[in-house]
Amino acid sequence: MAAASSLETGKEQDGSDDSAEPEMLCSVEHPSQFFAEAQRLREQKLLLDEEVSVGGQVYGVHRVILAAISSLFQGRLLGGGGQQPGFSLDVTRRGWEAALTFAYEGVLGPATQDEVLAAAEALGAPRVKNAAQLRPEGLGKAREDEEKLSQAEELRESLHSIERLYREGIGCDLELEAEGYRLRVHRVALACGSEFFGAMLLSGMRESQGTKVSLRTISSQDLSFLVSFAYSGVVRERWPGLLRVAQAALQYQSSSCLDLCQRALAQSLCPALCLALFPMVEAPGLEKVWGKAHHYLLTHLPAVALCPTFPALPATCLAELLDSDELHVQEEFEAFMAARRWLAANPETQESEAKALLRCVRFGRMSTRELRKVRAAGLPAPLSAELLHQLMVEAEIPGQERCREPDQALVVIGGDGLRPNMDRRQPSCKVWWARAFHCGMGLVRTVEWCRLPDLPAPGRFRHGAASLTGSELYVCGGQDYYSHSNTLASTLRWSSSQEGWEEMAPLCQARSFFPLVVFDGQLYALGGRDNGVALDSVETYSPELNVWRPAPALPVPCFAHAAAILEGRLYVSGGYSGTGQFLDSLMLYDPKLEKPETLLSPMGVARASHVMAALGGRLYVAGGIGDTGDLLSFEVYEPKTDSWTHLAPLPSSHVGAAGAVLQGELLILGGYSHRTYAISHLVHAYCPGLDRWLCLGTLPRPRAEMPACVLTLPSVRHIALVPTQHQNKPAG
Repeated sequence: MAAASSLETGKEQDGSDDSAEPEMLCSVEHPSQFFAEAQRLREQKLLLDEEVSVGGQVYGVHRVILAAISSLFQGRLLGGGGQQPGFSLDVTRRGWEAALTFAYEGVLGPATQDEVLAAAEALGAPRVKNAAQLRPEGLGKAREDEEKLSQAEELRESLHSIERLYREGIGCDLELEAEGYRLRVHRVALACGSEFFGAMLLSGMRESQGTKVSLRTISSQDLSFLVSFAYSGVVRERWPGLLRVAQAALQYQSSSCLDLCQRALAQSLCPALCLALFPMVEAPGLEKVWGKAHHYLLTHLPAVALCPTFPALPATCLAELLDSDELHVQEEFEAFMAARRWLAANPETQESEAKALLRCVRFGRMSTRELRKVRAAGLPAPLSAELLHQLMVEAEIPGQERCREPDQALVVIGGDGLRPNMDRRQPSCKVWWARAFHCGMGLVRTVEWCRLPDLPAPGRFRHGAASLTGSELYVCGGQDYYSHSNTLASTLRWSSSQEGWEEMAPLCQARSFFPLVVFDGQLYALGGRDNGVALDSVETYSPELNVWRPAPALPVPCFAHAAAILEGRLYVSGGYSGTGQFLDSLMLYDPKLEKPETLLSPMGVARASHVMAALGGRLYVAGGIGDTGDLLSFEVYEPKTDSWTHLAPLPSSHVGAAGAVLQGELLILGGYSHRTYAISHLVHAYCPGLDRWLCLGTLPRPRAEMPACVLTLPSVRHIALVPTQHQNKPAG
């Protein structure tokens, strides 16, 4: 396979280590899909290999499915695969059918507890017995959630039991062979766990009838992986192998495995992986991961150009990247250097082809300083200096802007700002969203902002904002003026289906200086300050009921702290204590636990009024204020090792700034400097793959102590409000 050939070359560049423990990726959907297919086969009387007579009625079942819960059927599996004489069970039909439903669906069917317990005893099914004893009598929403969770767990356990039978070779009734490699499997399990094998075994062709199948179009490596995934829903690979698995899943129609691989690949993008994906750009089924990989290439060109496999990139593909309006570089000189490195590694390139490639570099966007650097670098031999001079002279001046239009809408809500005449501060009502990011000549950057409906007057700052679905905004708490008595409890909601903001149920307690996050489908408001007093209280909002309820409190009162959700877990960091001390703590908060807080390794620097965001499986903490005043320090937390690492510092102060993750970058917007009390209008973006900050432009006006959210584009595009006029300002 073309893409796989470049994988090994990129290992050194990206730190891959064959001796490292492979990552274990588990498909959440696979067990339910496996047993849903088993149920379909049973209903259509396909691949049945056991007949059980209960109460005068004969039931056709799959022996291996029942063996996952029953020692009786495990014993019959030990007798070998294939059809065996039927047998009778002396239990009630309702008890048997309840157990049968448990085997195929993970929940008990309708029957009395005594009937189920009798069936469990006859079958040797301890899990059925346990489920009968624990079955809830009444079902409210909480009980329904518990039952759904229990059902998923039971199906996972049943799949694990079937996998153990396969590993031990118990009851296997089919032998597969590829390239001399042989595997003994269960026909039914393979049909349930793999679309490819299911189609083969149900086709009625010769391969579906015998006990041995020779596979001439599949490699032994792919056969091993496909069978392993069918039984487990698990992939154990680091990224080079993960791409090979994705290719096999695509070729052999394993949709749940392909989805799993695409999600994992998208979270572990690196230059070598993205370059390896280029030959697969046309492959149907890989559109999701290719879209993210393509964006990575456009935003990480300097790192991509240093990758050992970069020279193997076809010239047409590099030209497409260089010519894209969405190419995101600090300065156009970086695009020239990428083209130069490629040409230096491919000296056989014809001059006409080199000229076409270099014309994709926008020399007309370069500053005088950049042009001097281009002349000093020159072109690699055998290309002539005259060719470079000709291209620079022919370049259109000013060069065409590069412009990125994100696939999501970055929204900034309210905040503390300045009056239009700049004479004094004033809370803002304005709500803006970023439609596009423009790169002009040299270092000039601008953001094209559009407006959403204003907040009700007089506006607010130090408030929380979040979106549950990506198509609506919730704003709550904060202050509408500068005294402690101006702290708010009100909650507002806006959605794409309404013109203005509607008032919802208020917070139980007014609060400002607090984070608002979405966790388990609800809003959580954590801590904060009211009337000058730090709070430890936490509230949770149910959108279905439109009500705020108390949740377990934080261990200590705090305000001006930050919170973020990473892989389904809620983290809280820093802030001021009740006595005004800066905190360096990082805490895992789980409201379901009796003791909801778990203290983790503290930050390297105690801070408040900072930004924290989850990106790429890590937590990033930036800016804020500490014991020394304005903080430029920037650090990242790795959950796997419970450790912090310092990264490239912020270019300027951002105390009380807004933060958001947009297209794989961390954006810090506005804020102020505690040293000068000047409010900032700058928008800085951090790119993890390059470990550097870029200024993307400015806010419409200087603003601080406001939140930012990310919405879906359709939710804001229809709002017919005029965008701001472009005001090109140099990057800061």
